[in-house]
Amino acid sequence: MRPLTKILAYLLVVVLLAAVLSPPIYWLGQWLGGQGIFPALAGFPFRRFFSRTAQVTAIALLVPLLLWLRIRSVKEFGLSQNPHRLRDLLAGLLFALVPVVLLGAGYLFFEVYGWKKELNFAPLLRIVLTAGFVAVVEEWLFRGVLLGLAVRAFGTWTGVLSVSAVFAGIHFIKPASSPDGSVGWGTGFAQIARVFDSAPPFASLALGFLSLFVAGLILALAALRTRSLWLPIGLHAGWILGQQSLQLLAKYRIKPADELLPWIGPNVVSGAVPVGLVPVFVLLLTGAAVWFYLRHASRPEGLRSP
Repeated sequence: MRPLTKILAYLLVVVLLAAVLSPPIYWLGQWLGGQGIFPALAGFPFRRFFSRTAQVTAIALLVPLLLWLRIRSVKEFGLSQNPHRLRDLLAGLLFALVPVVLLGAGYLFFEVYGWKKELNFAPLLRIVLTAGFVAVVEEWLFRGVLLGLAVRAFGTWTGVLSVSAVFAGIHFIKPASSPDGSVGWGTGFAQIARVFDSAPPFASLALGFLSLFVAGLILALAALRTRSLWLPIGLHAGWILGQQSLQLLAKYRIKPADELLPWIGPNVVSGAVPVGLVPVFVLLLTGAAVWFYLRHASRPEGLRSP
């Protein structure tokens, strides 16, 4: 069985297990919330339980997948020890966060966004933790496993383009809300058939996809040139931290929401993905900073370029 077929089988098993396991996990969460043990769980919709179950299942089955693929070392993905890991991590955070902060300041100055009346800084710690966790998991999966396999199977640029497209597209696969609010054993399978129900309008979808695709290209470049995931993790975490902090402190105020398209639109995918050509230009600034950094920073001998 070819590696690509094994990966597709792995994804299928992840989705099916999420469909089977999410209803009883949802019922357990509702019971724990109702008993006052974890009150916050009582308000979680089923789609969040489905999504989290799929994420945890994907992580849990990653090691069996690697064994199935007969991969014994990260070197088989083109990765190696990085003596500049801390420098790369901090550089990634800086290159991603500063342009996003400048973008947010521009949004506020031109009244694309407005400050929220009541500022709540309590979720900032959660945002920081989320940024770190998501960056590590997604970079290991996309720029570690999938990019490494794709480059070996299809060549560098075909692998980079295909994985970046998958990275962009998968963000729009989102479980929809249950129509009547009831949850049964078949509700998880119903979610699979309705994963695109909550997709944004086509213009926002296309521009959001473009933003994620460009980000995927930058992350792939960083991974291939450093042969490690530290720089991509820093970039990914910086983007999440900047975008979610903006959503926490300010609100998109343009009405109708698509009035400024294709230049600027409301974020999609839980407010985490910027929409419009202006955010894409800001991403390209980050890409230019990464290219300059990789061109001039000292690197270990033997690193290959994409």
